[in-house]
Amino acid sequence: MTPDPARARYLAALRAGSRRDALAAVDDALGQGMPVRTLYLQVFQPAMHEIGRLWQENRISVADEHLATAITQLAMSRLYERLFGGRTEAGPLLIAACAEDERHELGLRMICDLLELEGWDTVFLGASVPVEDLVRMVVDRRPEVVALSAAITPHLSRVRQAVDAIRSALPERGPVIAVGGRAFAADPALAERVGADLTAKDAVEVAERLKERFGG
Repeated sequence: MTPDPARARYLAALRAGSRRDALAAVDDALGQGMPVRTLYLQVFQPAMHEIGRLWQENRISVADEHLATAITQLAMSRLYERLFGGRTEAGPLLIAACAEDERHELGLRMICDLLELEGWDTVFLGASVPVEDLVRMVVDRRPEVVALSAAITPHLSRVRQAVDAIRSALPERGPVIAVGGRAFAADPALAERVGADLTAKDAVEVAERLKERFGG
């Protein structure tokens, strides 16, 4: 199965709200030899971008968008169990968290999964992580990278707070801080203004840039 029909089939399942059909599309694509990386880059990500566009145009409801996200999270969880269930090797560590009050976590989850395909270890904290809890974990675990996500402009102040707190807690040999999410997509220079080291337009590009930076 090539990416285009797999993506169309998966998107149709999302729009129908059918978890069963979506998982069947994923299983069939894998069974026909589609690499997991291709599934992420050319099926999951563009399908969810289309869901986001339809929601912005009021062609689907918030409930429809939440259901599509939940289905994709389930599909990714099943893949994670298949790919990494028996892995024991250690790799560079990334801690990933959404800014406090931020609920859109799927792109950040994709970064973690894509990097684990390349041998990284990741800690995915998910949505709305309080700054003080994030900083405590960063100090305890000393990751090479912290990835922060924000989808909307009002949450940028929370990203800045998290960046400043991490820098203050680890003024020397602190982690590389990457930021991403819809709030940064239209203005790459925004990352520098919030004190981060890098950003990119989407989850896949962030993962690629981190791999390049750390020799992956």
